[in-house]
Amino acid sequence: MRPGALAAVLALGLAAGAVRAQPSVAPPGGGVPEIAWAVAVLPSGDEIDLEVATDPASQARGLGGRERVAPEEGMLFVFAASAPRSFWMKDCLVPLDIVWLDDRFRILGIAPEQPPCPPEGPCPGIVTLHPVRYVLELAGGMAARYGLDTGDRITILSEPSLP
Repeated sequence: MRPGALAAVLALGLAAGAVRAQPSVAPPGGGVPEIAWAVAVLPSGDEIDLEVATDPASQARGLGGRERVAPEEGMLFVFAASAPRSFWMKDCLVPLDIVWLDDRFRILGIAPEQPPCPPEGPCPGIVTLHPVRYVLELAGGMAARYGLDTGDRITILSEPSLP
């Protein structure tokens, strides 16, 4: 997609409310945090609602602690610059697919069905050797179910921004 076309898709996503604030679990001390959301359109045409993690606290928490991740939802991690990344499954209760994306949302690699860390013992990291700007987490097995493959491009209907 040409940069101008991508900008038009992003603008349409913003106009359609693709990024929205949703109430989440109240943080310690009370209050209702605002969470950024985006919509991803996969090469298959399927759409996925994404919680967007842009700050260290939301990135460290990730999808940890959730007993279920629905097939049509996931989390998009947004980093300020491309770099090799390492993820782990600490506090995760369900297997996840980790999809490594470049700065144009092109898939550089997929780490499928990553199991939660064991209750005791080391929690290994899942590392990409490629510099990545974005990381997409989906319920385990969903990358294969959606037919995602290296080189595919995912369209994000709104440009996630850093805080």
